[in-house]
Amino acid sequence: MPHFKFPCHYVHWGQVKDHENIKSKLLPIINSLISENKYTNPFKACSMKTNISKMTDFIDNETKDKIVSENLTKMISETNCFPEKNPTDTFITEYWFNVYEKGDFQEMHNHNTVPKVIDGKRCDDIFSVIYILHEEEPTPVLFRVDNIELPFYPMKHIIDFETSRVDEIKEGTILIFSSHLNHTVFPVKQSGRTTIAFNVSCTFE
Repeated sequence: MPHFKFPCHYVHWGQVKDHENIKSKLLPIINSLISENKYTNPFKACSMKTNISKMTDFIDNETKDKIVSENLTKMISETNCFPEKNPTDTFITEYWFNVYEKGDFQEMHNHNTVPKVIDGKRCDDIFSVIYILHEEEPTPVLFRVDNIELPFYPMKHIIDFETSRVDEIKEGTILIFSSHLNHTVFPVKQSGRTTIAFNVSCTFE
């Protein structure tokens, strides 16, 4: 039956190809950056090591494509998340690492950022990406949409998606979602959890 599909939130996941080689290359770089720098955590309501306040380009373009570009193209195709627009290009606007020791966590937040100007064009971050570089327990991320009115329901609802309940979301997984989608990281039970987060912008026809 003909219908119109309104845009909505997605959390899309899959395994990054060549993860073991990527991990063996990036994890020592991240550990070295932590030992060489005194990073300041700008988020008062969470606990972790992050270089978000002092970003540096520590991933080469070929590896970025393996992590982000290939999986993002697949996500856009499978979800049809742009029902009335045709994206012509996607590009990473910024990325950073997060390293968690036992008990570390992140507060509920999203990546809805101020628009940037790149090559003279306004760029809004549309997608956010979490790449689980190292993980020794079920991935403790919770995505949430709250206080929304659902069609055919008489009252407002909270919708949660907890990644630890999905066995295939683990080390080597990439999570792609809307930059506006709220998410949190529960306190980790084992030290060493390492993720790389990306913000991604799109251009359209």
